[in-house]
Amino acid sequence: MVRGLQPQALVTLTLTTHNDASQKFLSYAHYVSDDSGTVEVERSEAVGGSYTGVFPAGLLLSLMEFPHNYTRLQKEDPTTPWLMTLAVHEGHLTLEQSAISEGLTDALLERHIMTPGVRREPVVHERVRGNIFFPAGPGPYPAVIDIFGGFGGLKEYRASMLASKGFACLAIAYFNYGDLPKVLETLDLEYFEEAVEYILQQPGVIPDRCGIISSSKGANPGLGMGIYLPKVTAVVSIGGKLIGDTPLTFRGQQLWKTLKLDHSYFHIGEHNIVTLKESAVKNLYTHDHPGLPPCENAPDDTHFLLIAGDDDRCLTKLEIEAMMHRMKLHGRERQCQAVIYNGAGHIIEPPYNTHADYSIYNMGFTKIITKWGGTPWGTCKAQEDNWYNMKKFLEMHVRDRSAWYQQYLERTRAEKP
Repeated sequence: MVRGLQPQALVTLTLTTHNDASQKFLSYAHYVSDDSGTVEVERSEAVGGSYTGVFPAGLLLSLMEFPHNYTRLQKEDPTTPWLMTLAVHEGHLTLEQSAISEGLTDALLERHIMTPGVRREPVVHERVRGNIFFPAGPGPYPAVIDIFGGFGGLKEYRASMLASKGFACLAIAYFNYGDLPKVLETLDLEYFEEAVEYILQQPGVIPDRCGIISSSKGANPGLGMGIYLPKVTAVVSIGGKLIGDTPLTFRGQQLWKTLKLDHSYFHIGEHNIVTLKESAVKNLYTHDHPGLPPCENAPDDTHFLLIAGDDDRCLTKLEIEAMMHRMKLHGRERQCQAVIYNGAGHIIEPPYNTHADYSIYNMGFTKIITKWGGTPWGTCKAQEDNWYNMKKFLEMHVRDRSAWYQQYLERTRAEKP
């Protein structure tokens, strides 16, 4: 809230932050103060800038690299707060003007994504590489493994946020990290099996069930874990490429076909931004495609939550539709839930992370600018709803339906005086 302005004053609000590589990100919005000289973003309407309308989280969702260079804003180190400067400027300024304006006043904000007491420990176990996060307190905690997509490396912010909500969460890398392969030729399901066994052996962790959260490229091995690893009882896919482009093997056998799309399936638009042609792929993604994982073969106690945006320019909603059709044909539709969010694109992050409409994507042999889709407002609503639904889904199928956990509750109740 901004107070002390003249009535009907024209002001520009800006939010500035830097990523862990010190690159600058900036958003701005034009407001008109009310009769009391106040601007309150929860009820005041932005009339221009990075967004318009009443959008309380608009400055967060609209942050973009400045000068613009297609970099996606992500928090690499979850142990440090995100430092952001909120400033008030006189008049309705352009983005460039607001970047150099000293402003009327400003405030430094700290956004913590890991609550006090959460423990972060490095993991170098057999082949598994990553970091594990434990909630504050003694447990028992439901176990979750977090798998990101085709950027490779290790992303920890989602795992740290889940640990802040009571989950023991192992963020794993599977290529382009440490001594792991720089470029993927194949994916080995045994690697992910080792991760499951590792987290379930940790003190304070519910030992008989494990959940998976996977994004984009990570969805293909994530589904494989749900199908072939009995202790994996809940799989969340967010913008998941269900039909993978990298062979997935288990016990020396390739589990299903892959699908590699050549340049004819893509459109190169203005500023060399690449999008997938829906007309070219809509007939590829069918329920009987040999690369679609056979989720109907998963154990009866394993459930899948498939999430996508209706404006996902990677068209993962088409793959979800094919999977739902397949599950229905096999009478297993109760094990698979789909949620398609209006106005969201390929990237659906935890709440109030910046909307990425497009960004640089490293394909190993080259870098391209990929269109991800969605709008800041639609993305924000999807983030809020998905975060709540995903947590409830994991709590139900990893914690509440655990025989070990129910026995623990019975013992605890019996021990009370």
